[in-house]
Amino acid sequence: MKTIIVAAATSVALATGAVAADFGVVNQPVPVGYSTTNDWSGFYAGIFGGVTNGPFDYSFVPTGLPSMLDISVNSGGLIGGGLIGYDVQFDKFVLGVAADLAATNHRAEVTVDVPAVPFSANATSRLTHLGTVRARAGYAFDNLLAYVHGGVAYGRTETEIVVGGVPLPGLQNNDRWGYTVGAGVEFAVTENVSLQTEYSWTDLGTENVYSDPGGTVPETVGLHSLKAGVNFRF
Repeated sequence: MKTIIVAAATSVALATGAVAADFGVVNQPVPVGYSTTNDWSGFYAGIFGGVTNGPFDYSFVPTGLPSMLDISVNSGGLIGGGLIGYDVQFDKFVLGVAADLAATNHRAEVTVDVPAVPFSANATSRLTHLGTVRARAGYAFDNLLAYVHGGVAYGRTETEIVVGGVPLPGLQNNDRWGYTVGAGVEFAVTENVSLQTEYSWTDLGTENVYSDPGGTVPETVGLHSLKAGVNFRF
């Protein structure tokens, strides 16, 4: 009886394979390490790089008078750093937190020249680093995650102002706080490696870079960033 059952099962298996082949159905093995139903839950760490662009806004506010010499200067540079994060998946929805820190050469420079006065001034501002702590919420299409994010941003700016060829003394470098928002996509190449592309708008607010009894020089910083990176999940 056992022999008859084994023979029958073998015949059914062979017949099923033959029918599948007749209809063009071919069973292909799934590559090792690849999942068609990816789970985004867990810790991850990664590295990234990208480009930045955005305005530095300057003005001069004489004591007791309205703002004067309002100037907006476009700026840009490169950015690169690392991040850590944690995600939890609920069905197709993914919630998580992430923190990153990056070095950047984001820079702006403006020259004001008024020959009739005569008056000339040059201002250079640099963003030395940029960090964020963010929440993110996304929707998983198996191995593709689309998400939005937002949270707190911080950085440091260093400013140099030269008036009539003489560096202005008493300038204030500023540790800044603000916010960041944006969106991104992440693709799981394997269960442990994913590729990420992300856009962010970051506002670091307004700080005085110079103050004296005659007035102040407020500086406002905001920037767009577009980053690409690789994350390692564990």
